[in-house]
Amino acid sequence: MPAATQKSPPVHVVVQELLDQVRGAWRFRWVALAMAWCVALVLWFAIFMIPNKYEATAKVFVDTGTTLSEATRGIGLGDDVENQIERVRQAILGTPELERVANATNLMAGAVTAAQQQDVIDKLRRNLDIVGFLAPQRASAALFTISYKDPDRARAEQVVGKLLDSFVQGTLFTKNQGSRQAVTFLNRQIAAYGKKLNGIEQQLASFQRRNIGLLPNTQGSHLTVNQTGAGALTVGMVQGQSGSYFGELQADLSALTRDRQRLYVAERTRAELAAELRAGQQFTVSAHGAPVASGAGAAALDSEQQIDQDEARLDAMLLKYTDQYPSVVALRRTIAELKAREKRQMQAARKGDVGAASALGLSANPVYQRLQEKYNAAQVGIAEIEQNIANTRQQVATLRAEINIAPEVQAEYTQLTRNYTVTRKQYDALLARLDSTRLGQQAASTGTVKFQIIDPPTAQFKPVAPKRVRLILLALFAALAAGIGTAYLLHLLRPVFVSTRQLGAVTGLTVLGAVSMAWADHHRAERKRGQVLYACAALGLVVMSAAVLALHAHIANLAGDLRS
Repeated sequence: MPAATQKSPPVHVVVQELLDQVRGAWRFRWVALAMAWCVALVLWFAIFMIPNKYEATAKVFVDTGTTLSEATRGIGLGDDVENQIERVRQAILGTPELERVANATNLMAGAVTAAQQQDVIDKLRRNLDIVGFLAPQRASAALFTISYKDPDRARAEQVVGKLLDSFVQGTLFTKNQGSRQAVTFLNRQIAAYGKKLNGIEQQLASFQRRNIGLLPNTQGSHLTVNQTGAGALTVGMVQGQSGSYFGELQADLSALTRDRQRLYVAERTRAELAAELRAGQQFTVSAHGAPVASGAGAAALDSEQQIDQDEARLDAMLLKYTDQYPSVVALRRTIAELKAREKRQMQAARKGDVGAASALGLSANPVYQRLQEKYNAAQVGIAEIEQNIANTRQQVATLRAEINIAPEVQAEYTQLTRNYTVTRKQYDALLARLDSTRLGQQAASTGTVKFQIIDPPTAQFKPVAPKRVRLILLALFAALAAGIGTAYLLHLLRPVFVSTRQLGAVTGLTVLGAVSMAWADHHRAERKRGQVLYACAALGLVVMSAAVLALHAHIANLAGDLRS
């Protein structure tokens, strides 16, 4: 049958086997008891030889949430009390600090070699403990406990006192040292960025001098230029940077289009004004009310009145005289001269001669004058627009000639200005951080961390180690285990058959029966005495353990009486 399918032996068989092993080991009960006594006595003696250890403790409350720290929060180094105290804890547990404490408390007495001194420091580190607990409702406060164990109670208190001083001073020193290191680092960075900023400024100034006509003027939208097959330029606007080469070209093209539209409107306005001027009257009749002449727009003249009077006289004279009469001839000649003079004055008045108009008895027409002023202003505006168009065409031609150079120049200029802006921003940020760090350093030196010693370094008169009561009981159980183990080992080394079942199991033969030994009376009595003696010896071991416990209690009470 496979092993996996075999049935486990019955419980009574297992119990019988255990009883056989116990009977076999019981043969060496005296050896086991002697071994238990020896082990117990040795262990008890060793327990009493272990020196006492006294534990000195100190508690300190650390609070970074003071009024000054709240006022300076965010302008100095971080006030993370947990990180700060952890750094101080690591520094205190370091070899230099522990060596200083060991020398100050005479722990180094007798340690001559470097190995011995290192052993003293390692032992000091093992017996030292610094534990901190953050306050449940205040993240800026924590309670720290410093403890140390030493056979000398006074020395334990002395070591804790030295460590407490190092803890408080080390926390402040670490914070101040961090501030000083931060200031030194920031000064180095500011000097480096200042040098870099000066170099970029010099490059930018030199670049501006070399390419002063190709640099952008403002910041706004970025423009792209494409050239069509006909040679015309199309400008597209992309939101970003303006005032660059393409921005200027786009602005000039847009201005050119606007000026052409303005020129067209101005020319139309000038044509309308010219038509109104041609249809209007330049002069009006003077105040004496002479009739108005038609034609070129001139009114009736004083000369014409004289001509009318002379013609009336001529008609009257013709009724009396002939055409050859000297007075008639002279009057005809006068009328002809008046008509010639009137004609000349009319022509001069049409040309704007104010003197001729005044001689004819005419005055300037205000409506006509306003039209003339508008016409003249339109002429000036057209000339100005035409000049702007000419200038803009020249600028566009210049920009088109620089289309392969200006973008590269302006791209390089943009890169320079970007570098300058970034460097300047970082430089200003470092300056602001330096000012904040210096202010935080001053605040830290004033007192942003509050220390309050809750419990000064003290040590109980009762030693904390070793736990002798527990060790004495453990030594008793260890001695009993050693005795039982010794008896069982001897049984394994010198085995015997203690039952017919064991004999049959080993030989494989059927045991028909067993003959019991018949003891004589004196052997039976001797056997009984041995059992009583063994019981007394075993009970004596228990009594001895109780006596050892009583001795320990007596020594502890005696030591307490001596200390008091």
